[in-house]
Amino acid sequence: MSDVTASLDGLAEALEQSDGFQLLARALPDALLVVRPGGEVAYASVQSRSFFGVEAGGIVGRPFLDLVADGDRGAFPDPVTASGVGTWDFRAAGSGRWLNAAFLHPGLQGLRGTTLHRALGDATLVLVRDLPPEPDAARDRTDLLRRALDATNNLIVVTDATREDNPLSFVNGHFLEVTGYAREEVVGHNCRFLQVRPDGTRDDDQDGVRELAAAVAEGRPAHVILRNYRKDGRLFYNELYVSPVRDEGGRVVSFVGVQNDVTERILAEREALTQASLLRAFFDSAPVLMGVVQRDDAGLVHRTANEAAAGLYGRVPDEIAGSRPDELGFSEGEAARWRDAVAEVAATGEPVQFETLFPWDAAPSHESVRHLRMTVSRVEAQGTSEQGELYSYLGEDVTVQVRVERERKLLVAAVDAAAESILVTDAALEAPGPRILYVNEAHRRIFGYDPGELVGRSPRVFQGPQTDRAVLDRVRARLEAGEPVAAETVNYRKDGAPFILQWEIAPVKDEAGRVVNWVGTQRDVTERRRLEREILEISAREQERMAQDLHDGLGQVLTGVSFRLQALRAVLEARGDADLAADADRSRALVVEALEQARAIARGLFPVNVEPDGLMLALERLADDAAAAYGIDCTFTFDAPVPLRSTEAAGHLYRIAQEALANAARHGRASSVLISVSHGEGGAVTLAVQDDGVGIPDAAFSGGEGLGLRTMRYRAERVGGSLAVRPLESGGTLVALTFEPAAPPDA
Repeated sequence: MSDVTASLDGLAEALEQSDGFQLLARALPDALLVVRPGGEVAYASVQSRSFFGVEAGGIVGRPFLDLVADGDRGAFPDPVTASGVGTWDFRAAGSGRWLNAAFLHPGLQGLRGTTLHRALGDATLVLVRDLPPEPDAARDRTDLLRRALDATNNLIVVTDATREDNPLSFVNGHFLEVTGYAREEVVGHNCRFLQVRPDGTRDDDQDGVRELAAAVAEGRPAHVILRNYRKDGRLFYNELYVSPVRDEGGRVVSFVGVQNDVTERILAEREALTQASLLRAFFDSAPVLMGVVQRDDAGLVHRTANEAAAGLYGRVPDEIAGSRPDELGFSEGEAARWRDAVAEVAATGEPVQFETLFPWDAAPSHESVRHLRMTVSRVEAQGTSEQGELYSYLGEDVTVQVRVERERKLLVAAVDAAAESILVTDAALEAPGPRILYVNEAHRRIFGYDPGELVGRSPRVFQGPQTDRAVLDRVRARLEAGEPVAAETVNYRKDGAPFILQWEIAPVKDEAGRVVNWVGTQRDVTERRRLEREILEISAREQERMAQDLHDGLGQVLTGVSFRLQALRAVLEARGDADLAADADRSRALVVEALEQARAIARGLFPVNVEPDGLMLALERLADDAAAAYGIDCTFTFDAPVPLRSTEAAGHLYRIAQEALANAARHGRASSVLISVSHGEGGAVTLAVQDDGVGIPDAAFSGGEGLGLRTMRYRAERVGGSLAVRPLESGGTLVALTFEPAAPPDA
């Protein structure tokens, strides 16, 4: 290369004196080629044939790299004019002959403006000559070294330190494979393109980048780890070893970089650091007590403890290391308990759990005592024998659980001692569920079963021929809606005896609002219902007697008075006393009115037998009779008929309306009463009696038994309904019974 450089001035002079390239072609023993910036051969001298075995005309127009053997093309920049200057050893395509190519670019070698530069422009002059004689073994070793570098699993690059910006002059195949770039995209460029992020910004703010720049500037080796980016934008971590190459004069002419893709290692290390950081953060902030103790000849000594444990001991974590139990406030008994637990772990190799109290040795019943459940385990990664054996402990504050368990036991005892039967099932409604999970002692007294005979079975075991299916259907519908329900029907004891069972079922829900259990309270109301029936029958007979007295006694008297007044009127008219005759006639009209009121009251007191489909007609008549009997405005409305399942159910509804209407007229001093029947959602029906009177005393609303409220409540239960009595904001009282038409008759 130095010979060619020295002759540049002579070449320029020759070009000044003759027709340029023809003169060069004749004067030089070397092959002369002109290569365009794109890499195609624009001119080839006649000597080219002796080097490449192809006539000059067959070379022009072909890429220069076509003249190079396949295995040696990677040594050239692509296109070959990218670097502008340099020499390369290569083998000719086809013959394998070793040649040397010298690339001359006047514009890059300080010859801009000379005749040579004017002749070549941006093209490059290439002189091809035979290599000086060299043993074949040396050639083979050079070739082997090039191939080895290209095939190694390391990323290897060589830069040209003699050129501006230290561009890459060689990259091996693994570098191209890892980065995704083609050789022509990187050779001739500084390797900082590896710091370009996917968004086009540069990731230069790295300690490794700064250290590498300093090492190159100072011509010294460097070992750095860089964040690099593949051509497709994916991040990878690059461990780079850079070594300078110096010439005979000590000048740095190249840098050789050996790189390793350490992405997996870096990510693994970062994950390990993250895990360690998270573990330490968990250890420090965990609400449970955590620590490590060492076992030695003198007993136990703390090595570390988290904030929860240190706080229990009245210390901060930094003060724990090296402390023995007595220094941390442990009582003798507590220290012995810990030593025994550690000794058991040492003997068995298995974790040991024990419970203790804090303050140490405190009374369990003290309000401020904390119940701790400690678990001691052996630390597998042991230290040296001088350090002694290490054991970790974890302490959980179970004070709440202990108190809850204590309260649970008290609750179970209270439920077992309850007078009413209590039954708990799972939430399944489809057969064979729900399954009984618990029954108390009172349940055995009612049904005759021992608790062990019922667990796992369904409450259907208590049903029989007289159990009202409509009641069960109503209960099922309410339970499917997740709502509490009350009901009453015939059930059967273990010995087969029927009885009337009244029960309330309520759902037990979890935090998400899902029903997880059903709890039912049950009572035998057979005797109560018998007594209530007798009371109603006695009341009905008394009402019948009163109605008979009104109708037969008072009615006959008033009828007789009416006739006497009619006769008196006739006598007075005959005497010509018109005023007295008019008075007698008015008196007779008042007596007739009183007689009609007495008869209306008597009809209301007589026992009624309302047919299931005749309730609407009976309530309309009740309104008319009340209007006549009490002299008030009384009306009845309904949106649709209410078919009932039994005469008795219709009778209960009629009597509730009758009692509420009588209360409004007699005690509430109402002037207007509205009786209504309306249908609501889900098929429920509401029978309401609303008045404009002065209201019912507060005692009646708070559970008082006056004004017939006890009777109305009983009748409401008999139709499976809910009775509400409340004052109205506008004045007066509302009595409302909400029930389902399919509610059961008396059992």
